[in-house]
Amino acid sequence: MVLADEPLCRLCDQQGRVTAATVVDHIIRIKVRPDLRLDMSNLQPLCKSCHDSAAQSRDRRGFLKGFGSDGKPLDPNHPFYRSFV
Repeated sequence: MVLADEPLCRLCDQQGRVTAATVVDHIIRIKVRPDLRLDMSNLQPLCKSCHDSAAQSRDRRGFLKGFGSDGKPLDPNHPFYRSFV
């Protein structure tokens, strides 16, 4: 259902690239929140490359690397945004 609703990689799209999504990723890991395993708001479509690199990096760091055209981090969990809370 996720790939049918959103067929493009969400992370590539945020960086201005058009790439078909082939993997469904859990935004919050199942290990952390098993109750969100099938929650659609916790699922995102990714290409294999983003899933294997960016998502794994997110799991290690706690946020995704990458910046938008405005120079601000793409991930709202990036430490940059904590300074404004």
